[in-house]
Amino acid sequence: MRARFGHAAFLPGQESALAALLAGRDALAVMPTGAGKSLLYQLPAAMGVAPVVVVSPLISLMRDQLRSLARSGVPAVALHSGQSEEEHGEAIASLAGGRARLVYLAPERLVQDGTVELLRSARVALFAVDEAHCVSQWGHEFRPDYARLGEIAARLGAPILAVTATAGPRTRADIVASLFARAPEVFVSSFARPNLRLAFAPRADALGRLARFLRRRAGQSGVVYVNSRRKADDMAATLRRLGFDALAYHAGLDAATRAAHQDAFFARAGVVMVATIAFGMGVDKKDVRFIFHADLPNSIEAYYQEIGRAGRDGEPADALALFDPGELAGRFGFAPPADDPVAAGETERRRAMARLCLTPSCRFQALLAAFGEASDRCGRCDNCRGGVLTLPRRAGLVALGWRVAALARFSGVSAAAIDEPEAPPSLAATAAFASEAKKEEETLSVADERLYRELIGLRLAIAKRRRLAPRAVASDAMLRRLAIARPHALPEGETMIEAEAFLRAVGEAERVG
Repeated sequence: MRARFGHAAFLPGQESALAALLAGRDALAVMPTGAGKSLLYQLPAAMGVAPVVVVSPLISLMRDQLRSLARSGVPAVALHSGQSEEEHGEAIASLAGGRARLVYLAPERLVQDGTVELLRSARVALFAVDEAHCVSQWGHEFRPDYARLGEIAARLGAPILAVTATAGPRTRADIVASLFARAPEVFVSSFARPNLRLAFAPRADALGRLARFLRRRAGQSGVVYVNSRRKADDMAATLRRLGFDALAYHAGLDAATRAAHQDAFFARAGVVMVATIAFGMGVDKKDVRFIFHADLPNSIEAYYQEIGRAGRDGEPADALALFDPGELAGRFGFAPPADDPVAAGETERRRAMARLCLTPSCRFQALLAAFGEASDRCGRCDNCRGGVLTLPRRAGLVALGWRVAALARFSGVSAAAIDEPEAPPSLAATAAFASEAKKEEETLSVADERLYRELIGLRLAIAKRRRLAPRAVASDAMLRRLAIARPHALPEGETMIEAEAFLRAVGEAERVG
């Protein structure tokens, strides 16, 4: 470890997991971002337990690790769609000739029969699954190709290592059931990040709040997360006009632009990356000082993974997330079909994130509880800082919780999933609710609401058929826009799986009046 990787000592949780793997046992390691999960499969390979197969979801992540391994003198190759024929041939030859100690593959490539036979002939010594939460339908990034990895691991016959930074108790149980033929040793490190300061705020004057937030951190690098490609481009352009060194990053950019923006983020001080979730896994810049969520993630797991990009050097870092009370009410107001576990898991994840926004107690205590970890108050989040001065803020969150509960009930569905507020709302909160309810009522007509519900049902059917999370098919906001505007084509820049089916539903609603 010292000679190849330059580490003087193990990080918490690494040594016990490595001991199990080197003894030939299966293991599931749940360790937070920055805790050194990659060493669990790289060190055995460097010691001669090879070849090690590493299933990784991102080509960029593979390339980063290959560069790091090259500096460490550990022979490694990758097999993925971004390679030239020459690179592909060299990787195959290195694996077949026994020179490669690590082989990185995307799950889409691994499920091909020819790849499995190639690996069987190489006599794989360890089968490692990175970002293992993608195996689980309860995980926040379920991928159908990951669901086949248990079957492939059984065909290879090697010990299995699953690693992830984001898996609560239910997701961990699903990973074990889906991936392992025998009971693995489970290692769960603490999810506490003592250097992170969490804060949440209602989304009012979002651009002004963001500009003030960035000016207080001039010269520092950070990430602003948004939920659409168009928003990433627009916000980055707006921030540049305000004098910030801001760049956009999303899957709609060509590969050269994405690479140039990522390189700039690593090379220049003070770069603000305005990004979708495409900018996440594999980003290992140690001195990211802040994460700003202009749009709320759909799960606590996604939120934790994204804020985990900050403060990896151990120095203080800030995470501020904005939320819309009406959108939170929608998370509680939607009831998924009882016989659809994928939709049920999606709904519960969205509600758990909403509860984190509304809690008047310690944010990090609530966050850790979602991962099954008990803790004391952190003393650093917005609900902990300031002593008695935080009491008005916490009282305001209690009132806001009542307001969201009222909005959820106003939508016609029980809001029992919302944690019961600690006290009745103030007169000001009641007035705010009345104003919000009036605006909500005016947003959708009866016909629009009917179409909106039909589109939600269609989204669930497509998600179930394709084994995707509903949000991967279309967002709630897009469905509302379709219900109101009833377009005959998608707006420029928007994407939707099976868009034709949605537009047919809109057209049919128009035809029948």
